[in-house]
Amino acid sequence: MERKTRTGYLVLADISGYTSFVAKTEIEHADIALSFLLEAIVKKLSALLTISKLEGDAVFAYAEESQLPEGKSLLELIDHTYVAFRDQAETLYGRATCPCRACQAIPTLDLKFMVHHGDFVIQQVAGIRDLLGTDVNLIHRLTKNHVAESMGWKGYALFTDQGLEHMQIDKASFVRQTESYEHLGDVVTFVMDMHVRYREIKAA
Repeated sequence: MERKTRTGYLVLADISGYTSFVAKTEIEHADIALSFLLEAIVKKLSALLTISKLEGDAVFAYAEESQLPEGKSLLELIDHTYVAFRDQAETLYGRATCPCRACQAIPTLDLKFMVHHGDFVIQQVAGIRDLLGTDVNLIHRLTKNHVAESMGWKGYALFTDQGLEHMQIDKASFVRQTESYEHLGDVVTFVMDMHVRYREIKAA
């Protein structure tokens, strides 16, 4: 069966600190907290994007070019999603009545975004839809980057050069970095500190 190549935006929202959170806390309460946080992410992203799947601590979503004609709306969606995540985390922490490690460790969690524009194929096997392609591989590889190491940021939005070009967003307010991956080569990225964005949005 011929599969149609599609072009559009690929977005991966990944919870920072997830591995440590699960490893060092009570799994029952950790699971409840993560479920609420993932639901907040899905609810916001699904307003404009199609949710492809949940990947443990991450939400993978996409939108074909025709479905998202204005790149600015995607930037606004990332802002709204991050605010929803932070607000939900603060609510969960504020309402926690038990002293368990999971409830007390909620503030250690943060959210990072990877955004890319490229080609992909939608595969459907046994009723399960999945995205395939080099650009799909790239956005997943981007989760392994040097932002935390170089900038000290846990909550951020990372855009590929191709992604920002298609969004037609001014790059002046982003930090330019280059990541390198086997088989994919050098990838120019532009990164934004979501903690700064969060403060600006709340102040406004």
